Amino acid sequence: MIHSGKTATPAKRVARPSHLPASGEPWRWRATEISAAVRAGHVSSVEVVESVYARIESVNPSLNAIVHMDRDHALASAAAIDEQRRQGKAMGPLAGVPVSIKLNVDVRGQATTNGTTLWKARIAPDDSAVVTNLRRAGAIVIGRTNTPPHSFRWFTENPIHGRTTNPWTSAVTSGGSSGGAGVSVAAGMCPIAHGTDIAGSIRYPAYVNGVVGLRATPGRIPAYHPTTQQRFFGLQSMSAQGPLTHTIADARLGLEAMADGGGMDPLWVDARMHFDDDCLPVRVALVDEIDGVELEPPVLDALRKAAGALATAGYRVERVRMPNLERGVRIWEQIVMTECGFGMIAAVDAIGDPDISTAVHNMARCSPGVDLAGYARAIADRDNLRREWCEQFAKYPLALMPTSCHMPLPWGADLGTVADMKALMAVQSPLIAVAASGLPGLHVPTGVADDRPVGVQLVAGSFREMRLLHAGEIIEAECGILNELRWERE
Repeated sequence: MIHSGKTATPAKRVARPSHLPASGEPWRWRATEISAAVRAGHVSSVEVVESVYARIESVNPSLNAIVHMDRDHALASAAAIDEQRRQGKAMGPLAGVPVSIKLNVDVRGQATTNGTTLWKARIAPDDSAVVTNLRRAGAIVIGRTNTPPHSFRWFTENPIHGRTTNPWTSAVTSGGSSGGAGVSVAAGMCPIAHGTDIAGSIRYPAYVNGVVGLRATPGRIPAYHPTTQQRFFGLQSMSAQGPLTHTIADARLGLEAMADGGGMDPLWVDARMHFDDDCLPVRVALVDEIDGVELEPPVLDALRKAAGALATAGYRVERVRMPNLERGVRIWEQIVMTECGFGMIAAVDAIGDPDISTAVHNMARCSPGVDLAGYARAIADRDNLRREWCEQFAKYPLALMPTSCHMPLPWGADLGTVADMKALMAVQSPLIAVAASGLPGLHVPTGVADDRPVGVQLVAGSFREMRLLHAGEIIEAECGILNELRWERE
């Protein structure tokens, strides 16, 4: 048991930065600082975008995170924001803030390739709902970020755009499937990146790149985009979107903008965002043992560091066994991989990329095929699993657990045998089980070990993202902002 030994009084809320940045090039600023500076006329939106593009020109050639840019349109959008300010018009919460958009959602007039050569000509007739929300908030779309084919690996590379490199070390993965998003933030190419997550695709790139990554509750952020023809149950119930950012405050700002209106998405929920007890210290379930896999020492150290920060702030942290993560992985496999058999596996093979074919086929072979009855039972079992999480959250409203059981993986770790893939799925079970249960999850960096980032995952009940973000701010205040520290050494 880890606790502070003092009365659990409300934790002091960490102030959201609202000051203007003191110095430095605008690409170094946080989203909260950019918005404040643009509103005050301290800097123009055009100047911010030009600074960001200069940074992209400097670092992106070696990292390959942003693979498509429409500079003219971005500068025109920035000029429109500046004109709004000059005319004294109301400005959105992301006024002038550069954002990147993942290749698997629609941006009007651009190809939604999702990393596959088969969709190079799939031009979006309109923006996806999340992009509409970001633009409405005043954000400037500066580019599209790389993803593996069909956004279905924890490693970002594809036959169209090639590999995205981790800015800390090229020896390990840049994450996936929102690998380009994670790198674009980590390298200072934008303060907010859009990502999607059905098995860790926001949280894992955040983990390996040393940034904040928030997987919102499915339904919180609208998922509709015009080029999508159909979404099976797994995508509807497990897939989520969210921001990857420098800071927790930026993640909060990005979430509020992304969730503003559902558009054509019938699954969007106009759910309450803020609760009276978001900032109150609560009992925390510390998960530092996971069946079937050993946590590496730096992962355990990160959990202890985060637990200590929360305990000091008045949270009561106790070691607890949460609902079976292995069971969550099995349910995920039975639902998602069964659905992949309805066309996606054949589409993956048609690309002609042996790496994505190997990864997807090995993942499919990890789970015995299920018939219609088995698929229906898996959906029912998922409901039971979610109920178990609810029971736990009634006792422990917050869970502190690994993002991944191991440090960032070497390239190609998913290209071995089926047995290797099963072991990898166990390593990634904290990512997969949370997604399978349709819960929100937040990755928070805590430090560096062996020149690689490390951090922790916070999980709470559905639509309790603000509880996650407040607890995340406490950990962030203790651990610092990893990539800002790294930039100072450049």
